[in-house]
Amino acid sequence: MKRWLRALAVLCLAAAVGLAARQWLVGTVRIAGNSMADTLRSGDVVLVTLPDYRLREPERGEVVVCTFEGRADTYVKRVVGLPGEAVALTDGQLTVDGRALSEPYVSSPSDDFQAVVGAGEYFVLGDNRAESYDSRAADMGCVRREGLVGRARWILWPLDRFGPVD
Repeated sequence: MKRWLRALAVLCLAAAVGLAARQWLVGTVRIAGNSMADTLRSGDVVLVTLPDYRLREPERGEVVVCTFEGRADTYVKRVVGLPGEAVALTDGQLTVDGRALSEPYVSSPSDDFQAVVGAGEYFVLGDNRAESYDSRAADMGCVRREGLVGRARWILWPLDRFGPVD
């Protein structure tokens, strides 16, 4: 009986640690749609580290899970503009503060645009620009810092795509 109670206590402790880690450290997201193709595809399951942006500022190029103000859904996008920067796309070339960026992950062209990122905000775009609903949309805009849920780190499923999110 004592041995059984000890095993039950260990099992309960392991479950509590697992639930706490799932709540505050790591999560998963299933990709729905093609806005991040070819980096992420519809149906991919991605590991997300949750405390990243509580501890540090996001860097340009990181793939983030985020929410937009006034919307309940979460989105997976790439950070391209940091607070205070001017972001523009002209003739297929993305520039930030007038400097051209290399974007080997972009899978489709997009219409030209210009935007200035506000304080505490981030300009995010999908890699499949032709099919992405992102910061370019007037009803979406930039993501506020508190809207950054976590960083997409690793493709878990399907197994033939298992590996880091670049």
